[in-house]
Amino acid sequence: MKFTPEVFAALATLRNAAENDFERHRLDVLERDLTAPPQVEIINENQQFFNGNIYYKNQRHLHYDKCTNIHREVFSYYNGEIPDGYDIHHIDNNPANNNISNLQMLTRLEHRAVHSKPVVKRTCLYCGKEFTLKYPSEKKKFCSVECVHKSQKITIERICPACGKKFTLDKPCRKKIYCSQSCANKSRPKTNSTS
Repeated sequence: MKFTPEVFAALATLRNAAENDFERHRLDVLERDLTAPPQVEIINENQQFFNGNIYYKNQRHLHYDKCTNIHREVFSYYNGEIPDGYDIHHIDNNPANNNISNLQMLTRLEHRAVHSKPVVKRTCLYCGKEFTLKYPSEKKKFCSVECVHKSQKITIERICPACGKKFTLDKPCRKKIYCSQSCANKSRPKTNSTS
């Protein structure tokens, strides 16, 4: 809601007509709220507070009260009711930043267009192709599921120190040194047993 000079003039008229200190105090509190509106307070990672309400984070990382979300409440507090068919967009694409300076009203079509643009490009760690991410916070490292599976099947060749034969490992993280258990047994130091 935008507060015009006429609103403040009406408050002054009400203050002059006030019959007791209590009424004057209530008008002073109202004027203070109008000149210094409430700000979004971050309680913790999952909760934010605005204008007497606590908003909790949901699966989409938006903060909701019982039936409204905080960014729509903040925008309508400062700018009036949001018309049907309009969305409130986070300018920096961070849904946790609900300050009025970060909020912008767009039509639903404009809002979809903003979020459908490719934001970040990455290079696949397996095949080297460049691919785009829908959201900057995504942590994808491969362009497809096939590349993920292929990257997990990388084989490594080693030479057995006991027999000199080449063998392959299907998992690069394995620390297998010998090609077989018999080669591993042959290379163990023999212990002298006296009985």
